[in-house]
Amino acid sequence: MAANIQAYLENLRQPWGQIYYDILFAQLKDIKRKRVLDFGSGFGLVANHLAKDNEVLAVEPNEEMLALRDQDHPYQQLVGSLDQLASLEDASFEVILCHNVLEYVGNREAVLKAFTRLLKPGGLLSIVKHNEVGRVLQTVVFENDTQKALDLLAGQNLETHSMGLAQAYDLGAVVEDLTLEVQDYQGIRVFYSLQDNRFKGQEGWRESMLQMELAVCQESPYRDIAFFQHYTLKRS
Repeated sequence: MAANIQAYLENLRQPWGQIYYDILFAQLKDIKRKRVLDFGSGFGLVANHLAKDNEVLAVEPNEEMLALRDQDHPYQQLVGSLDQLASLEDASFEVILCHNVLEYVGNREAVLKAFTRLLKPGGLLSIVKHNEVGRVLQTVVFENDTQKALDLLAGQNLETHSMGLAQAYDLGAVVEDLTLEVQDYQGIRVFYSLQDNRFKGQEGWRESMLQMELAVCQESPYRDIAFFQHYTLKRS
């Protein structure tokens, strides 16, 4: 299935789409006065947010998404993918973001190798990825689709509602030959994807759920069952 950009945008405008960014922005709050690369920047929500306090370069191949992007704060936008990274100088970024991107690319190792080249020594790589345990939990509890969950357990890729097939991958395996070391990981979407959507339009839901998610996002076992996991890796 090809990406359905309009469906994706509509989902982001819902309370359950907005709270994802509330959580993510809280987890990125310490990034200030840095040179940042946002690879796979989508609608520019993260690039725009970080551009308030950082110098940001965003890279995105989908021109339909770029036509709808956010830009309240100044940042540079390039159209493209791995090809654009080849022209950038070695060790030119202090932070690189790659959020919910590597599930949809076939050359993860090449992308991560490029990140390693572009990061300054001691620089940080922020990766948000699907967590297989969280995907199965949501499929059973929220979607009530046990057959789909069994297919996921058997190794089948997840068919997302708007972006097509998302292929699970082992982050440790794809970085083991690179000078990137996992420092920490946090959970995103621990609880809220397990609730019926009818609760999510209630007054105060977003604020109270944000408080709950942030209370446990750094703690096991909660971060281990989250739908998304946010990894921080350091360039040695």
